[in-house]
Formats: sequence, structure tokens, C-alpha cells
Amino acid sequence: MAFLNNSVALIITANLVIQIAVLFLLAYGYNLKRKLKFRDHGIVMSTALILHLIMAAYVMIPSLVFAVIKEYIIPAPLAVTSIVAIIHAILGSIALAFGIWLVASWRFRRDFQGCFSRKKYMLKALAVWVASLIFGIILYSLFIGSVLKG
Repeated sequence: MAFLNNSVALIITANLVIQIAVLFLLAYGYNLKRKLKFRDHGIVMSTALILHLIMAAYVMIPSLVFAVIKEYIIPAPLAVTSIVAIIHAILGSIALAFGIWLVASWRFRRDFQGCFSRKKYMLKALAVWVASLIFGIILYSLFIGSVLKG
């Protein structure tokens, strides 16, 4: 099995699986908010953010800087892989910044009044993150196809 012997394929697949787990955490957190369990909602969303931050720091950002820019974007900036990677990186950066700001502004307080005024940003952050995930899945498909061929 070429896939199991390829460390790049395993790392990007593990990252994708973890990002899908983050999606489930976000959905669970949203469900907690709908049940008015705001503190639990905040804890689950913080957990999702921390998990996503770890993967961004250890897999996504190094992959972008050391492989994607060098191998795809610089040689062929208008190629499909380059465009998808750029869109994914921009959306992912915006979603990450939104998430950090939202969690940092909450700081595990017991008073939720400040959170309610940021509700519109929470939904936008979720939408941008889901869009980033979709582009990430497309990018994964492009990369895994080239990894398995070569």
C-alpha cells in the first residue's frame, strides 16, 4: 500500500480527519448554545480552536511555507492547486483570527453579556471556517492525487 508508506499522505490525511473532528466539535458547541448552555458552548468552542491551532501550527502553516508556496504557488500562481491553496490559506487565516479573538475576548467568564454582542461575528467565523474547510478538502484531493501518483 503506497498510501501507508507515504508519510506526507498520512500526515495530511490525519490533519483532515482532525479538521473534520473540529467540525463536529463546532456543531456540538453550536447545539449547546441553542440549548442555552453558554459556558459549555464556550468550552467546546475553545477546545475546537485549540485543536485547530495545534494543527495549523504543526501541519498547515509549515506545509504552506515550506512546500505549497515553493512547489506550487511560485512556479504556477494561476494553476488550480495554487488558487485553491491561496483561497484556503486566506479563509483559514481569517477564521483563525476570528476564533482567537472570540475565545480571547470571552476568557472563560461567567458573565455572558459581552458574548451576545459578538454573536454576529461567531456565525461569520463559522461560515468562513466551513468555507476554508471545503477549500481544504479540495486541496487535500489535489495533493493526495499527486502524492499517490508520484
